[in-house]
Amino acid sequence: MTKATERIRKEDVAAALDREGARLTGVVRGLGEDRATARLIGDWSPRDVLAHCVYWQGMLARMMGASLPPPSWIPRWQSEDQVGTDELNRLTVEHYRSIALERLFEDFSFTARVVRDVVAGMKEENLLLPAGEPWEPGTPVWKAIEGETHGHWKEHAEQLERATR
Repeated sequence: MTKATERIRKEDVAAALDREGARLTGVVRGLGEDRATARLIGDWSPRDVLAHCVYWQGMLARMMGASLPPPSWIPRWQSEDQVGTDELNRLTVEHYRSIALERLFEDFSFTARVVRDVVAGMKEENLLLPAGEPWEPGTPVWKAIEGETHGHWKEHAEQLERATR
C-alpha cells in the first residue's frame, strides 16, 4: 500500500465527485443548448458525453449495491455486461438525444448523488479493498470509483475545454 492510498478518505472522494461533477456540467451548461448538441468530439456532442457519464456512474452505483434499476433503454433480455461497452454507449447517447438538456443535467446530478451516498455509507477502510471484476486485479475500490466518476469526468471536461477553445 502506498502513502497516497493510505490517505484516501470518503471526504476526499466526495470532494472530488462534487468538484469534477460541477466542472463537467459547468462546461456543458456554459456552451448553451445549440453548442451542447453540436458534434464536437468525433460523433459525440457535449450532451452525448454527459449522457455517457450518466450511464457509467449509474452502472457503478448498481455494482456498489445501490438500489438503482438498469436504465429502460437497455434491452431487458440481456444483462448489461452482455450488451457490450460500445452498444451501451450508443443506446445511452441515442436515448438522451431526444431528452431535454435540463433533464440530462438532472439525471447526471441524480446518479452522481447516488454514488456519493453509497460512498458516504461505506466504511473508510473499504475504499482500499480490491474492487473485483471488471477492474484489474488489485484495483482498490477508490480507484474504481474514480475511473467511473470524477476521474472520468475530469478527462471529459478537459477534452471539451480543449475542443471549445
